[in-house]
Amino acid sequence: MQIPIRFPSEADVIAEEAARFRRLPDEEKVRALGDCFRTYLFLLSASGRAEEMQRLAEEEERRGQVAIQEFAARHG
Repeated sequence: MQIPIRFPSEADVIAEEAARFRRLPDEEKVRALGDCFRTYLFLLSASGRAEEMQRLAEEEERRGQVAIQEFAARHG
């Protein structure tokens, strides 16, 4: 089914958010990152699945590191 609404791609949304973040003054960037960390810690402490959330966060971090290492190996 063809609908007349065009939804932005996930890549476009991420690029727009990144550009918006880069335009913020340094103080606002620090504040925004602090808010993200506080929200994460709140959700972690309020969750009945804190260990699972921590494990998923560690796995995501590990995957990010692997992706960076693979990128560096290809382009280094």
